[in-house]
Amino acid sequence: MASFNKYQSFVEALAEKVHNLGSDTVKIVLTNSAPNAATHTVLADVTQVANGGGYTTGGNTAAVSTSAQSSGTYKLVLTSPTAWTGSGGGFGPFRYVVAYNDTAASDQLIGYWDYGSSISVAAAETFTVTFDGTNGVLQIV
Repeated sequence: MASFNKYQSFVEALAEKVHNLGSDTVKIVLTNSAPNAATHTVLADVTQVANGGGYTTGGNTAAVSTSAQSSGTYKLVLTSPTAWTGSGGGFGPFRYVVAYNDTAASDQLIGYWDYGSSISVAAAETFTVTFDGTNGVLQIV
């Protein structure tokens, strides 16, 4: 999987108690529009893949597996969300996978992954986001 890129607003939102990554609901959405890490702050700033064809606007939940610190380093490990399976004419294209906090009042953005090129999912094909179960999605040192 591509490397995690944080939205700049995530740092402030974390410091101001918007996020409780140990218990909040993190969701994953798909977009083909390049994220702007400097100015995007909430899910409404992200142009998601159109609803339908196997994709549901608002994305899929990535449950918290571990949210803990060890020796001063915090690590968030998320389970991989349920795979999206194309139906009808399928869905896409998308290039970016975006994580946001669905519990936060304004659906604050956390970060994104760039897959390098656009992906389309045809009927009966699946797309799965696989997170690192050892190193986690993000670490704060």
